Amino acid sequence: MFRRPRQTTADGLSLRLSKILHPIPVIPWSALAMWYLGVPVGVGAPMIVVRDAANYPTAQSRLAKAGFKRSVPNRNPHPQQMLGGINAGYHRVDRSCAVFDYRDDDPSDKAMQLYLYLFPNLFAHVFDGWRWQEAPRHETAQRYESYGNLHYALERALVGSLVRAAVEEESATGFSAWGEDLRSCVAMMNGYLEVDNDALDYCADEQVVDWYSRNFGRIREARFGPMDHRVSKRLGSGREMPVDTRGNPI
Repeated sequence: MFRRPRQTTADGLSLRLSKILHPIPVIPWSALAMWYLGVPVGVGAPMIVVRDAANYPTAQSRLAKAGFKRSVPNRNPHPQQMLGGINAGYHRVDRSCAVFDYRDDDPSDKAMQLYLYLFPNLFAHVFDGWRWQEAPRHETAQRYESYGNLHYALERALVGSLVRAAVEEESATGFSAWGEDLRSCVAMMNGYLEVDNDALDYCADEQVVDWYSRNFGRIREARFGPMDHRVSKRLGSGREMPVDTRGNPI
């Protein structure tokens, strides 16, 4: 698959949620955020982040009043022993967010997803680059695109938040299914978007910079060579596509 063009309008699902939560600042996270930037990903359960800790309980209350019911993720109902093992890999994330069932009276939403995940920024860190957005434009590149109280993190802000969340997950739990989900998100951004070795050079957190460098950046490249973005059923067969996964000519 190849990257898509970046969206020029907000997606309908995020827009509806932002109107329910207005005027609380909201950012789509994970798959929804990557889809906006052009990653050809099938959007799973949507995740949204509110900016301030004080907004988190208010956002939960507004979603409940709008007909969203608090829930517990049921990732694989059969057999029960398997469910317990799967959920164990998401223990920390499940404790750190509010999960809602979709409203029964909105067929457009109910047909798409089973759950909605609401996170505080303290967990997702996707608003952490907001100070850059408020700085004079000549000092830094734009980090977000906004539609009222709905904001989309652009490449640097989004990959920084995912890496920081992955670092915290590994520090708290070691290996986990949620940590691997975060790693796969970063891998897709690196594969389909212009997220290169310098993506987190601006970051002052050495743990974040080191994690990205070891897994996707300069340290990894020094050990294994540059990332291969060619598209083919069998690399080396001589039948690779003339463009890579980012849409750039080879």
